[in-house]
Amino acid sequence: MTVTAHFIDNDWCLHKKIISFFKVKGKRGDDIGKHLHKVLLEWGLEKVMTVTVDNASANDSGVSYLRRQMNSLKTSIADGKYLHMRCAAHIVNFIVQDGLKEVDQSIKRVWAAVKFVSGGTSRIAKFKEIAEWEKVDSKAFLNLDVCTRWNSTYDMLKAACAYERVFARYPDEDPYYTIELLSDIKPGVPGPGVPDELDWENARKLADFLGHFAEITKRVSASLSATAHTYFHEIGEVNELINEWMSSSDFLQQEMGRRMKDKYDKYWGQWHENLELQNETAKGKEKVKENMNLLIFVAVVLDPRYKLSQYTEIAIDEMYGDGVGQKVWVAITKCLHKLFEEYRNNRSSPSEVSSQPSDSPPSKQGGERARKLKTRIVKKMKLNSGTASSCSRGSRTELDRYLAEECEEDCKKFDILTWWKGQSTRFPILSSLARDVLAIPISTVASESAFSTGGRILDDFRSSLTPFMVEALVCTQDWLRRGTPINVVENIEELTKLEEGNYLLYYLLYYLFVVFNNEKLFNISIVCCFCFQILFRNSRTKQLLMHMLPSHKSKAAKRRWLHPPTLAPSQASPPRKAKTRTHLKINDHVS
Repeated sequence: MTVTAHFIDNDWCLHKKIISFFKVKGKRGDDIGKHLHKVLLEWGLEKVMTVTVDNASANDSGVSYLRRQMNSLKTSIADGKYLHMRCAAHIVNFIVQDGLKEVDQSIKRVWAAVKFVSGGTSRIAKFKEIAEWEKVDSKAFLNLDVCTRWNSTYDMLKAACAYERVFARYPDEDPYYTIELLSDIKPGVPGPGVPDELDWENARKLADFLGHFAEITKRVSASLSATAHTYFHEIGEVNELINEWMSSSDFLQQEMGRRMKDKYDKYWGQWHENLELQNETAKGKEKVKENMNLLIFVAVVLDPRYKLSQYTEIAIDEMYGDGVGQKVWVAITKCLHKLFEEYRNNRSSPSEVSSQPSDSPPSKQGGERARKLKTRIVKKMKLNSGTASSCSRGSRTELDRYLAEECEEDCKKFDILTWWKGQSTRFPILSSLARDVLAIPISTVASESAFSTGGRILDDFRSSLTPFMVEALVCTQDWLRRGTPINVVENIEELTKLEEGNYLLYYLLYYLFVVFNNEKLFNISIVCCFCFQILFRNSRTKQLLMHMLPSHKSKAAKRRWLHPPTLAPSQASPPRKAKTRTHLKINDHVS
C-alpha cells in the first residue's frame, strides 16, 4: 500500500510526498485503517482533511476506522463527514467500461483488421509500404486493445482511423486479408467481415467520444498542480457527454449512453436526503447509499472565478435537475457556512486566546478563577471580533465579503494558489480553509506509479531486499525527484553545516543507486554503503544526517529511516505538529 501526503505550505506551494510504502497484513478494511493510522502516528500527522481512495469496499471500511480514531482524538473537521474522497479517475473508468460492454459490429470489424495486420512481420512491412504509397503522414503504431483497459481501445481506434486509406487498399495487395476476416471464427459463428466506410465512420465517432474521457482522465490525474477546484467541472463535462450520447439517433449509442448514465448516477448523479439517518436504520446492502463529497462543491466556491454565482447554480441544476438541484444548492451553502464557522472557532481556541495580549490590565486578585473568567470573556470577544469590527460595513463576515465581491475573469493563465496567496491577509480564516480544500487530491493515479518504481527496485538482482529497504528506496526516490526548494536566506545555519560535512559524496552515490538501475552502480553502492556504515558510527556525522532529513518529519520517523541514535529517548524533542491539514492518497496493489 502506498500513502502519499498532499499539502500546501505557507508560500502556497503544493507538495506531494510518498511517506509510506508497505505490505498490509490482512485483507479487512480495519487492517488498512490500522496501518494508515500507524503511519500518521509515526509522522506526527494529526490533522488530515481527506483520504482519497479507489472504490474497493475494504478501503471504505479503512476510512471509516480512521474516522472513528480521529473523532475520538477530536482532530477531524465536521466529525469526519467529508474524510472519504473517491478517486475520480477510477469512477470515469467504471463509467466507460460499462458503456463498452457491448461494442458495435463496426468496432469488431476494425479490431479484426488490426489483429490481422499486426499478426506477422511481413504483413506489417506490407502495411507500411502501402502507407508510403498513400502518403499517410502518421507515426501511430497499431496495437490491439486490452479488455480491462478502455483507454487501450481508444488508442487502437485512434491509430486505426489514421490509416483508413491504407486498410481500404490492403485487400488488393493481400488476398488473405479478406479471406481471414470473412471466414468463420468457429462452426456456426461467422467472421466480422471487412470494415467499410460506414464502419470507419462509426469508429471515428467512438474514438472521438472516448477521446473526451481520455482528456478528462489526464486532467484529474495531475499531481503537480491543484485539481480540487476542477473536479466539479469535470463531473459536469462527463454528464454532458453522456447526455449527448443518449440523445443520439443510433440505437447502440443510446444503449451505451444509458449504461454509462446508470453508473454515473451511482456515484455522482443522485442526491439522498437525510442520508445519515437512513444509513443508521438501513441493513446490509441498503447502506451503500451516499452523496457526493460536498468538499467538491466547496472547492469550486473557493475558486474566485465562480463562487456561488449564477454559473455554479445553473451547472448544479443541469447535473441534478431543477428540483433536486435546489436541494443540493441549499446543502452546499449550509456546508460552506458551517466549515467557515468551524475554522473561525479553531483559530480562536483557548490556548491561542490565552497567549494573546488583552486590553485590560492583568488581574492580581481572584487567583485561578479570575484567569478562567478572563479567558472565557476574551474568547467570546475573539469569536465576535469578525462581526463587531465590521458593524460599519453591514455586519459581514469574511465569507460574506468574499461572496459579495465580483468574480475574477476566467482565463487559462489564472493561478488560484497565487490569487489566494495575495488575498490571505484580507481573508485569513477563509484562506486557511482554501489552503486545506484546494490541496485535496481527486485521483490516485499518480501515486500508483510507486508500484512501478517498486518493481524496478526489487528486480532479479535485488530480490532479497527487505520491505524496510524497499520502502526507504521508494520514498527517497520520490523525495529526491521532487525536492523541496531551500530558502538560502532562512537556512544559512543549515547550509553551513552541510558545507562542513564530508558526506556529500555519499549522498551523490546514494542518488545514483536509487535513480539508475545499473549493475555496476549497484556494486559501487554496496561498497559505499559499507563505508557509510563505518562513518555513521561517528556521532557528529549521525547528527548531520538526522538534520539533513526533512524538518517536519518526527524524530521517531527519522530514526526509522536510519539507525537508532546514541541519544537517550528523553533527550529527543517531541515531533513537530503540522500547521496545515494533510490529504492522503491510498493505493492498493495485488500482485
